Amino acid sequence: MPKIVNRDEYRQTLLEKSLHLFTRKGYHNINMKEIAAEIGVSTGTLYHYFPSKESMLAEMIAWIGDKNVQEYIQRTESVENMRDRFDMIVDFWKEKSELYENIMLLAIDMYRNTDIEQWKPVYSFFAERYTAGMSDRLNISRQFARSIFIYFIGLSFHSLAFDGTGEYNKQIDFLDKILRPPIVDAPEDMEKAAQNFKKVTRTFLRNSLVAEKMTVAKKIKSTGIKKTEAKPKKAKAKRKV
Repeated sequence: MPKIVNRDEYRQTLLEKSLHLFTRKGYHNINMKEIAAEIGVSTGTLYHYFPSKESMLAEMIAWIGDKNVQEYIQRTESVENMRDRFDMIVDFWKEKSELYENIMLLAIDMYRNTDIEQWKPVYSFFAERYTAGMSDRLNISRQFARSIFIYFIGLSFHSLAFDGTGEYNKQIDFLDKILRPPIVDAPEDMEKAAQNFKKVTRTFLRNSLVAEKMTVAKKIKSTGIKKTEAKPKKAKAKRKV
C-alpha cells in the first residue's frame, strides 16, 4: 500500500527545514531550486506545496507565529497559579530569543518583497494570535497584551544588533519587573501591587537627572542654605555739562 502523507504536516516539515536558509541568506539570495536542494526534496515537490517563493515566505511567517503561540499556551494551560504561570512565560520569552529574531527577519523580508495587501493579513493573523494568547494566559486586557506584543517587535529588532542574548535577557528582566506588579501582585493584593509599582517607578522609570536634582533640593532644604540674592546696582550719577 502507498504511504499516506498528511499534507498539512508535511507542509510544516518543509517550512521548518527551510527556515534556517531563509533567515541565514535572506529572501533575495535564494531560489526555489536552492531551497529544494537544501531540504532534500525535488523542485517539483516544493512547487506542489508552495506555488512560489513568495507564498512560501508568507506561510512560513504564519506557521512559525502560530506554532510559538500554541507552545506557550500548552506549557501553561495546566498551571493555575498566576505567579508560577508568569514565571514560566518569562522563562519562555528568554528561551525563544533567537526565534523572535528569525520572525523579525522574515517579516522584514516579506514587507520588502511582497504586495502590502498580502503582507497585512499575515501580520494581522500573527498579531491577533499572539495578543489573544497573551491576554488569556496572563488574564489581561487585549490592549495590554497588544502593548506587550509591540514591545517584543521592537525588542526583537533591537536584539539583532547585539551578539549573544545578554542584552535581550536584560530587557526581559526589565519587562518582568514592570509587568509583575499589575499582573501577579494586583489580583492577590492591590495595596501590595501599588507599593511594588512605586518601587519600580523610583528605581527604573524616573529620569536620573530629575532624581538627582530632587536629592540636591532636599539637602539644601535640610541644611537651611539659602540662595544668595544679587545686590541691586547703584544708578550712575549724571554728569553736569
